[in-house]
Amino acid sequence: MTLAYDPIPVLQVVGYTEREAAFLYLAALHSGYFLRRQYLRFIERGRGALAAQFLRRASALGHIQSIACGQARFVYHLTSTEVYAAAGHGASHHRRLKSDATIKSRLMVLDFVLDHLGETLLNTRESKVEYFTGVHGLNESLFPQTRGVVFAEEFPLLLNKDGGISFSYIDEGALSASGFEHFLDRYAPLFQTLPGFELLYLADSRSDFDRASRLFAAQCGDEQARGTTPLTPRGVDHLLDYLRAREVADSRKSALTLRDLALLREGDSLYTRPEHQALLASGTANAHRVRQQFEQMGQRRKFTAVVLPYSYPLHHFKFESQSKPELGSRVRSIRKPVRRAEVMQEQLFSEGGDEG
Repeated sequence: MTLAYDPIPVLQVVGYTEREAAFLYLAALHSGYFLRRQYLRFIERGRGALAAQFLRRASALGHIQSIACGQARFVYHLTSTEVYAAAGHGASHHRRLKSDATIKSRLMVLDFVLDHLGETLLNTRESKVEYFTGVHGLNESLFPQTRGVVFAEEFPLLLNKDGGISFSYIDEGALSASGFEHFLDRYAPLFQTLPGFELLYLADSRSDFDRASRLFAAQCGDEQARGTTPLTPRGVDHLLDYLRAREVADSRKSALTLRDLALLREGDSLYTRPEHQALLASGTANAHRVRQQFEQMGQRRKFTAVVLPYSYPLHHFKFESQSKPELGSRVRSIRKPVRRAEVMQEQLFSEGGDEG
């Protein structure tokens, strides 16, 4: 979504500096949650009074709440409808309190965004739909859906300078790989139509990289993509089989098998572009050349595992040996104590907190 105005001056009018307003816009757009260190990183400063000034201002305006995470660490939740509205996302669900796992996921998203400032990132559902329908001409029926909502995960999508696409998946420390498996299942129709892509698997530990890599290879590896292009969505072998069945049907020299009939029904709806008509006219005489051409054009699907070198002041429930209700992942954040105003004012000036 493209705003018809610059949200930074709008937030400055409220009382923020330009850098504070820019960071709040970034947090509203991508995460809804942030850490003190993330603000300092954004403004390219170390420990100092600037973060305390920003947090004090946002607290006084009633725009953020502080969530205690133990060990004198805090997560800041951007809750102000005004700020989200200024950022063009007045109805954003980021205003709602989330589970521990989701909060950590949103913090990891914000770190990824900070890693790629200045690059083209698509994070909202609207921007992704606009990109894939406008640039790639894809139907929305191909987009991943969760309970009828497309791109519900809101994981960032990076548009590389060479024209490539890098999807991302955030592993916040889940106990099983089922989340990643479901992610691959939901994205399979979209992945199959693209001329190539990279999937960035982002985590703060290497422990699940091998398992995730195997799952990706089984469903999306290059062997499955061999000869698969926008012109050959079912692979080059399927196209050649269709061309052969069409030749048999047009020549009427021999009977069609049940498989031929199935290929014709399927292929007639798939192979409708002018390029397909040219291949039909030339028949299967150049099958070897056609195979070679499309295998060279075939999709390249790359899996890249990335360790985010940052710490998060939330319980690492993946390695938990026994239940700890006060911090465990089964306890939703709404049960965490949101610091009272006077207590928050005291810790705003602390040099400790969420660093580490």
